[in-house]
Amino acid sequence: MKKLAWLLLLVPFFAFKCEKETYGWLEGKVVRFSCASYVIQVTNNNSIGEDGWKDMFDNNKTYDNAIAAANKCDIPESIVKGNKIRFRIESSNNPAPCAVCFMYDAPPKVEYEIKDIEVVK
Repeated sequence: MKKLAWLLLLVPFFAFKCEKETYGWLEGKVVRFSCASYVIQVTNNNSIGEDGWKDMFDNNKTYDNAIAAANKCDIPESIVKGNKIRFRIESSNNPAPCAVCFMYDAPPKVEYEIKDIEVVK
């Protein structure tokens, strides 16, 4: 009985790990880059991103698998709208502080930190 009690006491510690969820390499297209948000459409994984996201600055054009960058300020300025990119993502609850404008431009609700970005030719 004591062993069962100890086991039940330890279960909550193993259930709540503090690790970031990571994914493999992804490919996508930069859909929008504004002072408030950075939006990418993931092209090689249909399980990541928001389906049916509408770009209010492009006549409500609809995109599937759209994600917003939580770390917009870490993305090089050389990567612009229309670029096809290869990158990694990490889920994060605490993105690095970043000075952005206060404009609301309705980014996708799905947000990840974008890492290791390179342009695909």
